[in-house]
Amino acid sequence: MKIKILLICLILLNILNADENPFQSEQNLSIITPPNFQKDEVKFNSNARILKSVTFNYINLDGSENAITLDINKSIDWHDTYIITRQNNPNPSKILDVSVTIPEKNDLSAESNVSLDLELPEQTGKIYDFIAYTTYKNKIKLNTNDEIISDFSIGNPSKIIVDFKSNAIALTKNIRLNHSLFKRIDFGSHKGYYRLVIYLDGKYNYNIQKDSSGYLISLQ
Repeated sequence: MKIKILLICLILLNILNADENPFQSEQNLSIITPPNFQKDEVKFNSNARILKSVTFNYINLDGSENAITLDINKSIDWHDTYIITRQNNPNPSKILDVSVTIPEKNDLSAESNVSLDLELPEQTGKIYDFIAYTTYKNKIKLNTNDEIISDFSIGNPSKIIVDFKSNAIALTKNIRLNHSLFKRIDFGSHKGYYRLVIYLDGKYNYNIQKDSSGYLISLQ
């Protein structure tokens, strides 16, 4: 009797599970996808000088994450805006192989085209008779016969302080500059020297070179 009851229970279980498909595959994972990427912009702070690498983190179909890192190692200008943009792959098209022979000709004008690396000044002015300035893209020339006795920079944005040996006494001046990098020059007299404070638009290193007409300050 017990055996019959057990057989009946097994038959009922088989009937209840008959609609299940033993070959049914696992369900696909559903990933909520955001809108298609088009482009994005990146701005760096004034300390940035070299772009070392760019890393892209992405999600796979199965939900796992991976990353691709591009080595760049190129100099950058922090004033610029850098853009990451999407580019669609063009549809493949047939390329016609057409050979064209172009006759040679003497181009006399090519010899006369000479590229001159000249940097034009952006602003020139005189502070006093004994010192004047000229600004360039990332340089400022100080025309003077006086000797620099000290120089240093402070702050962020940077201010370059330059002291010149002199017994000249003159009134304090504040000169506004129409320049993207150099913003202002302050002049002040002290006992035995006068001081220039050059205000910049960001954080910079600098170097000073002396020549026959004064000093050239280059930003880095």
